[in-house]
Amino acid sequence: MKTYIVEERINSHLNFIESITKNSEFILSYIPYQVERGKNEVTLRFTRYLLFSLKDKFRMEGIVNLKGMSTIILKSEKGNKFEIFISEKEDKEGKINVNVAIKYEGEKEWIVSKYLHEIAESLIDGIKKESEKAYEITTTANFSQNLSKLSFITKLLMKSRLIKADELDIAKGQIVPIITDLIQQYLRYQLIYISGVSTYESFRLLFVNGELKGTYVNIEGQEGFKEEDLNKISGHFKINIYVALEPKAILEGTENESS
Repeated sequence: MKTYIVEERINSHLNFIESITKNSEFILSYIPYQVERGKNEVTLRFTRYLLFSLKDKFRMEGIVNLKGMSTIILKSEKGNKFEIFISEKEDKEGKINVNVAIKYEGEKEWIVSKYLHEIAESLIDGIKKESEKAYEITTTANFSQNLSKLSFITKLLMKSRLIKADELDIAKGQIVPIITDLIQQYLRYQLIYISGVSTYESFRLLFVNGELKGTYVNIEGQEGFKEEDLNKISGHFKINIYVALEPKAILEGTENESS
């Protein structure tokens, strides 16, 4: 009986990863060498030297979740069995260290054991992909919502420096290329905040590592939080560009501001 272990450091929240590893459909969807899949079951086929193979249907017997650890058991009617262990632990920098261990017990172990590393790596790649995507969506939503809050803007300005002030005429649908040109020379800064105000409209944008992470638009009292809302902006704007002096303090406080 052979066990294979793989580890990955993931930029996400612990609760995102835990919710993913509790999802049986997610686990089954990222197991390779499937030839058929049903509800809570999967048929796998493994081949070696083109002559020898194992094909069997495995049913998920359940997921046991303890603090920081999930155990998944896949078992066939023939008694062949996979055991998958997934552990998660947050480090001092807020990243999550995820370990996936897998072992197989049953017929033709000499064939199946050669594929354990691919199964483990596929699972951890899936966990990384799904949890970081959830984290990205949530973080962007948090920034956009926070840009509408005076408390967050006050904190942002206290920890930033005004680096450029300008007045610009912006035609509807043209704000994105204009802003992109404006910030090109400041992309060395981790966090850039831009505010624009006209008689009836205003916008606030937050860039992190050169990517737009937060959007707030107010047009005659109507608020918008999506990038596409910027296309509605038009008029003569006073624009201020700030760069963060303490970006880490601002980024780490985003989740607390939104709660």
